[in-house]
Amino acid sequence: MRHICSLLAVVHELTEQSVRFDLYQEIRRSTVDRELLRQNAQLPRHYFDFLFHSGVLEVENDPPYQPGITKPASIGMNIRSLGGNVLFDMCFAPQTYKLWQNTDASLEDLSLPADIFEEYVYRLGAISRFRYLGRVDDPLVATSLGENDMIEFKRDFLLSKGGIIKTVVAFANSNNGNLFLGITDEGTICGIDHEIEQYGDPDKYILAITQYIQDKTSPFLTPFPKISLKKVDGKHVVAIFVEVSSELICGLDKNGEKYVVIRTNNRSVVVKDPHQIGEIYVKRKLGSEISRRLGLL
Repeated sequence: MRHICSLLAVVHELTEQSVRFDLYQEIRRSTVDRELLRQNAQLPRHYFDFLFHSGVLEVENDPPYQPGITKPASIGMNIRSLGGNVLFDMCFAPQTYKLWQNTDASLEDLSLPADIFEEYVYRLGAISRFRYLGRVDDPLVATSLGENDMIEFKRDFLLSKGGIIKTVVAFANSNNGNLFLGITDEGTICGIDHEIEQYGDPDKYILAITQYIQDKTSPFLTPFPKISLKKVDGKHVVAIFVEVSSELICGLDKNGEKYVVIRTNNRSVVVKDPHQIGEIYVKRKLGSEISRRLGLL
């Protein structure tokens, strides 16, 4: 069956290991419309062939393209933004459980109409997740929204270390979230300039926060939280964006013991029930939809 829409690769360079190509979206109605999605893209040959064998990719090449033997592959759609069009990365890994932390290759910043995007997800049996959905970069926007399931405030770094790790772990296990340092619980911007002065340099201060999160979480957070310094009315605020993880993330207490945290409304709650921890682990490994289909949740 030939679908009304398909991806089209115009091959520029072909080796046994990889393919370099321009990627188009082609729609066939009364006429054929072709839109460039990615110029000079490159994929390992076996992932390129997987797309071809899946029936979503047509190839223009002289001589006609001859795919190799199909190898196992999993595809994840890393959604950046939603709307009439979906902006996303297409990520590839040998097995589902290796998405997202061990992605082998990717086609980044692709944009397709929402209905066509959904069709490709279905035809590829792909797994989707929201990469930047819920990201709040502006501290003033965050204070206007207040603390909720995706926004948390802390006055500082040095006196809030335990709470910071608890929040980071909760976001990683539940949903994308934004943690701001230098804002009170009531939403007043107090700044962390006094702490920057103690470190003598903004870069050293950010490095200290980064290192502390690395040391107090397990396994390593991938992708690692995005940490940036913002200035509002002459005061500095740290913005930390945490993406939900495909792994079960634990915090480490002062004795090095692991603990699990999830986000519930605007609170980070430590989970002690082994069954609940098991559910979180299954979701992280297989995804909620697959877990439900297998009757594991």
